[in-house]
Amino acid sequence: MDTRGGRLSLVRGGAAQEFTVTLRNGNSADHRHLLVAFQMEVLVGEPGDRPGSGPGFLLERFDQASGAWRPDELRVANDARPLSLYTGGGPLAREAVRVERYRLRATAGGPTGSTPVVVSFIDTDTDREAAAHVLLGHSTG
Repeated sequence: MDTRGGRLSLVRGGAAQEFTVTLRNGNSADHRHLLVAFQMEVLVGEPGDRPGSGPGFLLERFDQASGAWRPDELRVANDARPLSLYTGGGPLAREAVRVERYRLRATAGGPTGSTPVVVSFIDTDTDREAAAHVLLGHSTG
C-alpha cells in the first residue's frame, strides 16, 4: 500500500487522494479471482461536528483498459462481511505482481472523524483471504 504521507487526510467536498495497492503472489498457485476489498467503520465525529447527510465517501479504481476512473465499493459498517458474499476479482498468476490505483474522496455532506480503511485480499473462488489484511490510516475533517 502506498500513499503520500502513509495515510489519507481528506476534507469534506475536497479533492480525492490517490493511493496504490501492490499485489504480489509468491504462492505456489495462481489466483483466478483475487479481489481487493475496502471497508471502514462508521465515523464518529468530535463534539460539535456536524453529522453527515450524504453517502460520505466515493472510492474509485483506475481502469487501465479505458484510461478512466470507475466507482468501486467501500463498505462502511462496524461488522465483518462474510467472505462468501464477495464476488469478482481479477487473475494473479503465481509469482506475478499487479499494481492497482485507487482514489478516495469525502463528499461535502459526509461525516468527519478518523478510522482506518481495512484493505482485504479475497480469493473469491475459495471464499478465503489470500493474505492478511492491511490498514490504511484515514481521517476526514
